[in-house]
Amino acid sequence: MWVFCCGMYRSASTLQFQIVSQLVKETRIGQQVGWIDAQRFSEVRNSYQSCQQLKVVKVHQFTDAIGEEFNQNNAIGIYTFRDIRDVYVSMMQQQQKSFDAIWNWHGQDFIQTCLNNYKQWTSLPRVLVSRYENICQNIAEEVQRIAMHLGIDIDADKYQNIASLFTLEKQQNRIKKFREQLMQTPLNPDDHRALVDYHDEGSLLHINHITSAKTGIWQKHLAPNEIAKIETKVKDWCRNNMYDYIMFLQSI
Repeated sequence: MWVFCCGMYRSASTLQFQIVSQLVKETRIGQQVGWIDAQRFSEVRNSYQSCQQLKVVKVHQFTDAIGEEFNQNNAIGIYTFRDIRDVYVSMMQQQQKSFDAIWNWHGQDFIQTCLNNYKQWTSLPRVLVSRYENICQNIAEEVQRIAMHLGIDIDADKYQNIASLFTLEKQQNRIKKFREQLMQTPLNPDDHRALVDYHDEGSLLHINHITSAKTGIWQKHLAPNEIAKIETKVKDWCRNNMYDYIMFLQSI
């Protein structure tokens, strides 16, 4: 059985992956596979054919091959989403790119990619859907929700213990350690990734993975014309998910 931690970009999907990995490790019912390129899932699947336990992966993009695993009752999803305006700003900060660079990210419409993946992942069976702000407010509750979704029976103390492993301070310490290790490691000249694209293989954290972990950051970092450009695409989505799509414009 595959467990896809498949949340929206910059919306605590890495934290969900860490929680799932810790749960299956402590209960000995699965293993952590890591981040995968969704387009290569068929290759990854073939390499794990003999594994009958839960296999935990992180991925953002939905593909037909992944969807087939759900159709065959061989997959569980763990999804999270966030105000897409905050997603956009957080992506700008993590990638150290301009508004215009993110708009057409790797030749694709970034906003539409987020919307398409949201629709595809949340329409599947056996997908737990969480909101970023709720996760940040109560990690222990998210641990409990994920455990229940996976059919893992653990007590309240265990929820708290696992949540305590992933406090903001401890995550920042992991990032600091990984950054120091990366700066001391000779990089492969054939690897053309930017430094911000490297991640720790265990935690999946990038060197600048966490900026503020706050909500509503778009109000501070986006210009009115940029907000309007995004909201043209996400107005209905914001309304359906109870985000006020003219919050900032009403306050000025």
